[in-house]
Amino acid sequence: MDAITVKSVTRRFGDLVAVDDLSFSVARGELFGLLGPNGAGKTTVINLLTGMLSRHAGEIQVLGHDPQSEARQVHRSIGYVPQETNLYLDLNALDNLWHHAALYCDDLGIVREKIEDLLQMMSLWERRKDPVRTFSGGMRRRLALARALLHDPDVIFFDEPTLGVDVQGKHVLWEHIQAQQAQDKTFIVSTNDMSEAERLCDRLVIVDHGRAIALDTPENLKAALGRDIVILRTQPAIPEPEQIFTGLGVQDILRPEPDLLRMEMNNADSVVGDLIARVGQDYHLESVRVSRPTLDDVFLHYTGRALRE
Repeated sequence: MDAITVKSVTRRFGDLVAVDDLSFSVARGELFGLLGPNGAGKTTVINLLTGMLSRHAGEIQVLGHDPQSEARQVHRSIGYVPQETNLYLDLNALDNLWHHAALYCDDLGIVREKIEDLLQMMSLWERRKDPVRTFSGGMRRRLALARALLHDPDVIFFDEPTLGVDVQGKHVLWEHIQAQQAQDKTFIVSTNDMSEAERLCDRLVIVDHGRAIALDTPENLKAALGRDIVILRTQPAIPEPEQIFTGLGVQDILRPEPDLLRMEMNNADSVVGDLIARVGQDYHLESVRVSRPTLDDVFLHYTGRALRE
């Protein structure tokens, strides 16, 4: 049985369709990513899966239970780290975890040892008596993950795991998430960080306007794009590259900097020689780089380049 199944789910807010006929499944022990632009519906999906919102159509099962009609059973088997780290800032780390234990743990007799184990694992034991308001962003996110794990859930939802966390903190959190997955925990991670998605996710779904527009492994999504990326730097800048590169299959020419061109094309290795020769007739070629698509390229291909509010 899959850990999570979502079938043709719809959720509206007035005239706004936030989730639109959405379907996907998550296997037990899988680390599954929810990607999408701001406002695409990712947090709404998590709220539906955790039972904090009701759906208007479709079916949801979390470990065999409907979060809308069997909320108690679902809440006992899931952990949740929201986008806004909702810790009690004036309490210390110990008191934050004891508060959670009182609400969700059946056997308080084993909680003391478990709290120590989790704080040791998250490198927070030495700061256990300090008010959480004195913690860095990364420390708060690690404490929130410890809290989500305290009642030993089978499924953990993590909304923007490394929001406001520095580079070192990101890697520490990623390692903790992967260590928990190795213990057969299922993770659903909502993120806008492509490096995070590529590092963590076994599979991912790209959501836009509440609909699933792509679903596969990161590697398969990149391979399916079927284009190479060519980046040229010249002196002087090429004013009309479309004319110079006619017939070479160049697509989507962008100019990130005045003297830099970014182009997409099929089978770049077979035409890069002709491309360099054409540029060399009238321009000095300072550099050329051919690379495969990244997850950023996949994301932009499906969701476009316009800014989202």
